[in-house]
Amino acid sequence: MTNLRESRALPILALLAVQLIFGFNFAASKVVLNHYPPTLWGAIRLLFSALLMFAFSKKWVPPEQRRMDREFFKKTFIYGLFGMALSQFFFMFGIKNTTTTNAAIMNTLTPLFTLLIAMVMGTERLTFRRSLGFLLAIIGAIVIRDLSEFKLSSNTVLGDLSTVLNCLSLAIYFTLSQRFLKENSPFWATAWMFLFGSIVLFVIAASDLGNILVSGLDQHFFIAAFYSIFLATLVTYFLNAWTLTKVSPSMVALFFYFQPVVAVFNGWFSLGESPTLRTFIAMGLI
Repeated sequence: MTNLRESRALPILALLAVQLIFGFNFAASKVVLNHYPPTLWGAIRLLFSALLMFAFSKKWVPPEQRRMDREFFKKTFIYGLFGMALSQFFFMFGIKNTTTTNAAIMNTLTPLFTLLIAMVMGTERLTFRRSLGFLLAIIGAIVIRDLSEFKLSSNTVLGDLSTVLNCLSLAIYFTLSQRFLKENSPFWATAWMFLFGSIVLFVIAASDLGNILVSGLDQHFFIAAFYSIFLATLVTYFLNAWTLTKVSPSMVALFFYFQPVVAVFNGWFSLGESPTLRTFIAMGLI
């Protein structure tokens, strides 16, 4: 019984850690993006993460688990395209071209898309308990934001659409990659996803390659860059890949609703923004 509880607890703790790291990554990304175009930085993040993941794989993944066949490369390219490249591109383009309130509320679509795709594929069922849980989490995520600031306009339509496409890309990645990650080493597979994802983003950001900076970067930049690459990319993507081998894709996606909670505590302790009663009600729902 104890082993069963521990086997369930570890993926939950891993998913909580992912949301905690993601929640604080917004501040780190803001520092880095003062020096680099968003898509170019996304490509650099994935490339460095791939190199680190390959180094870890060489040490921890047995040679017989390091697949190099055509089918493996085909699937890691597809999953890297949706889960890394397109997700990063749509997220950054969306943030740039819409309001933070619009983006935060629309990001609640990720778990819904994931569940719908899983249902269509026949890998998950829609139960009353699961439906109620999703509904409460969605209400909480919306309540924690000021819904009156949500405005659809011609100025934000491209950013809003891009944010929705980001949610769809992640949902496709979560549902399609689960079986593949169970059958292969998450370390080795994620390394190749990072590499293929970085190549796609470098192609998209080809016009920005001349903006790569090698001098004039201060200590704050390197701290933020380390956090963004090592923690917010390598650690979080690997933990997501590992938990996909332990729990359902909709469970992994459902934890995205914890990000607004982390953001609230970050603002509370870092910026002195005291949460209101509405904030506590929303966090309780989530």
